Amino acid sequence: MIFGSHRIFDRRWAITALALALCGPAWAEWDISSLMQQLAKHPGGRVNFTETKTLSVLDQPVVSSGELIYSPPDRLEKNTLKPVPESLVIRGNDLTVVRDGVKRQLRLPQYPEVLAFVEALRGTLVGNRSLLEQHYALALSGTERDWRLVLTPLDDRMKRWVKQIKVQGSDKGLSTVETLQADGDKSVIAITPDAR
Repeated sequence: MIFGSHRIFDRRWAITALALALCGPAWAEWDISSLMQQLAKHPGGRVNFTETKTLSVLDQPVVSSGELIYSPPDRLEKNTLKPVPESLVIRGNDLTVVRDGVKRQLRLPQYPEVLAFVEALRGTLVGNRSLLEQHYALALSGTERDWRLVLTPLDDRMKRWVKQIKVQGSDKGLSTVETLQADGDKSVIAITPDAR
């Protein structure tokens, strides 16, 4: 009786081992380089966003919505439509902000903390690992169809502002960008395809 049970166990173990051996290479191939290659295949485009900011100084989260437009390799536009219209356009190292009819222009290299955050978004959107690794330690979990990339700042100045940036997505692209600030405040941007 023990001998018979042992053979059944051996057979199950062999089937399990074979299944793992066949699936193993697929698991082994999914890494940060694979993710970057996958992201680089996505062209620019337009998506809708809803951003929820949780701030310690407010009792309720602040929710805004609008559209994001990305044109590779370095143009990113965030048009907030609600509750207050605002436009942020990043082209190269230039940031243009329009709010309440007032236009301001900034050079990102003068604001290294802002530049590092911008590069987190652009580097992820274009699949540029070397750009991301200039500013962040990268940690990837999940699968090709459901992944999470955690970016932890390397620079001490950046660490004073941002604890981590968590980007989630699938083989179809990004779905959320969550920024955890050093002071405990949080921003979550949920991304959905544009219906147009």
